[in-house]
Amino acid sequence: MVSWNLNMKRKILYTLAMLALAGISLSSCSKKGKDFSFTDGGDIWFRNSGISLRFDKNMYCRVYYLNPDNPMNDIQAASGLTKPSHFLIVNGEEVKDFAVDYNNIHLDTIETAFGKGKKLTLTGTAEKKDAYKIEKKLVVEYYDKYPDAAITSASYKNLGNAGIAIDTDYSCYFRMDASRINPGNKPSDFWSFQGSSLNWGVDYIIKIDAGFKQENFMGVQPVTKTGGGVPMVDLWTRKTGMAIALMETKPRLVSFPVETGPDNKVTMSMLQAVNTILLPGESYETLNTVIIAHQLDYYEPLNTYAKLLADKGLKRHKPSDEAYEAIWCGWGYLTDFTLSDIYGTLPKMKEMGIKWAVIDDRWWDRYGDWNPRKYTFPGGVKQVKEFVDSLHNQGFKIQIWWAPTPVQPEKMVSWGGSVDPGMAKIAIEHPEWLIMNEDGTYPRDVRDMYQFCPGVPAVQEYMKQLTSRFIKDWGFDGHKLDAYYVVPPCYNPAHNHKRPEESYEDLPLLLKAIYETSKSIKPYSVTEICNCGTTQDMYQSIYCDQPVNSDPTSPTQSRQRVKVLKALWGPDAPVFTDHVEHIRPEADMNDKSDTAKVGQDFATSMGPGGVIGTKFTWPAGPENMQMKGEREKHWQKWIALYNEKMLSKGIYLNLYDIVYDKPESHVIRKDNTFYFAFYAEDWKGNIELRGLEHTKYKVFDYENQIDLGTIEGPVGIISPEFRAHLLVECVPVQ
Repeated sequence: MVSWNLNMKRKILYTLAMLALAGISLSSCSKKGKDFSFTDGGDIWFRNSGISLRFDKNMYCRVYYLNPDNPMNDIQAASGLTKPSHFLIVNGEEVKDFAVDYNNIHLDTIETAFGKGKKLTLTGTAEKKDAYKIEKKLVVEYYDKYPDAAITSASYKNLGNAGIAIDTDYSCYFRMDASRINPGNKPSDFWSFQGSSLNWGVDYIIKIDAGFKQENFMGVQPVTKTGGGVPMVDLWTRKTGMAIALMETKPRLVSFPVETGPDNKVTMSMLQAVNTILLPGESYETLNTVIIAHQLDYYEPLNTYAKLLADKGLKRHKPSDEAYEAIWCGWGYLTDFTLSDIYGTLPKMKEMGIKWAVIDDRWWDRYGDWNPRKYTFPGGVKQVKEFVDSLHNQGFKIQIWWAPTPVQPEKMVSWGGSVDPGMAKIAIEHPEWLIMNEDGTYPRDVRDMYQFCPGVPAVQEYMKQLTSRFIKDWGFDGHKLDAYYVVPPCYNPAHNHKRPEESYEDLPLLLKAIYETSKSIKPYSVTEICNCGTTQDMYQSIYCDQPVNSDPTSPTQSRQRVKVLKALWGPDAPVFTDHVEHIRPEADMNDKSDTAKVGQDFATSMGPGGVIGTKFTWPAGPENMQMKGEREKHWQKWIALYNEKMLSKGIYLNLYDIVYDKPESHVIRKDNTFYFAFYAEDWKGNIELRGLEHTKYKVFDYENQIDLGTIEGPVGIISPEFRAHLLVECVPVQ
């Protein structure tokens, strides 16, 4: 009997322990703890060591960071503008108020791909007589590894007796108020990173002001035909900021609308068009999202986001060492270049220490076929191979320009670029490979081309065949994948898509085929992806060696984009800063004349740790691209500095806010040496050198060979005077 009682006691204690671990189900009481607390009918607190969330009785959410008494967002009911973090549009009506079931609150310990953490589940119901009765389950996950992040999702169940039409779901809806974070600010005083690819050349680091509104759709933009990007928006002030992002390993057709309201407060959210009927008893699940609180600028939330996605399997591979070498591109000669142009430039490239050459746009006949153009290679494939062999024999590596999705139609209507006339042979032979609109027509891309459907296995195989042709048969060492963005939904009946959006979601598979085939043939190969002039697509860039800041229109924009890519790719990522000539601070970006002044700001590329590039011509070519006189001395100086310092291989340290800290400041660490880069139109005054060790450093302007004295870490002060930029290195004093 004693043994039986002992066993029963053990069973009872075990059951109670399991209930405590599994969750909480309490009525008419309160629960208080360090990380979690609530009162029946009152607020529910869920705390991580960095971010904290506070829910009211209808699941409206306040976000706290650094200051436990002052939320970052506003949910004042009296305003009439307040909404919960997750809600639905049903039959054109907002369904927002889900009354929490306090008897059904659960807190669980969890361990997932993100590590150890805890999960809060709230359940509530929204009901309108003769219209709907919907149950909402909101899940929030915290992880020890990510103290400033909250991963969220929601599910909705139709508890009514009739079907309901869900138009849209909103996730991570927050009404932000900068005056709560920084007293004295206006409510809209935010800077913002907005990751959608909207149009060539536009800034995506922007100042929010009154009347601001941007939808940030992640699919194909209806007018510009750009699309994709980074599914995140971030709002920050001098003190703190908050970002929201999509937490899925495939791209999704969502939007991130940001808008300044009539009260000057700024809303942000993730929106998904649903357009489905939910029958009685059926459930609908939202996509996963993440909320990231942070200090300084957009670097930290982007870096945290990239690490979270890596934990889910969306990992970037280690880039080739060759991806860090300076690049020369033949685009200086434009589309009608000749092999004589390329051959003529090689001696000057070798003299300057450049090892990469890119054969750019228009070596080929038609989009989609990618055969040698007779004008450029009258000897056909044989001459292509001889050309590549010749460059290899002179010590160069060479990339080839092409694009994975476009397919040339019979006639182009809206784009007047250079092509051999007529439809691509591959389109004639395989029209079933093309993306089709719902009405049976074929959508056109930014260059007026048809598009391959990435979800078709035969198209993925064709990408492998093209890659093998370029890398194995012809001998190229890598790719410059350019002049494309994302693809629209596909309604081609031959593809048997379960959902039209699969074409959009499967585009990264084409890049995967190209990247992996290249690496299997030449492990050192370098694949560059350039989504022209906009944010680089997060999901495609997994499958490349070299992200690109792509067609920057100003030095400031270039540096901002380098920092974005360092955050996403890693602090030592080989971020290619495009041709230095591209930025034209004193000329129209669209002026293609031989006399238009072109850029020469290597300091903007080098200071933040970018890989430099150029498209000079020699001894002839367009007048403004020719390498001669003072221009040649300038190029020689900077390419030599780049090859000597190789800051692109250093570690970018996020110690300055790119907007609020003046002058604009960047720092790279290589071993025990720190390299600081400062930018301003005119500067005279003190500058902090942050992140140093507790030792003395010799400060040296390595561009101009000027000794700037000695400082002592961890924060040193210098008082320089400069125009445009100042580049210094800090070497420990032995």
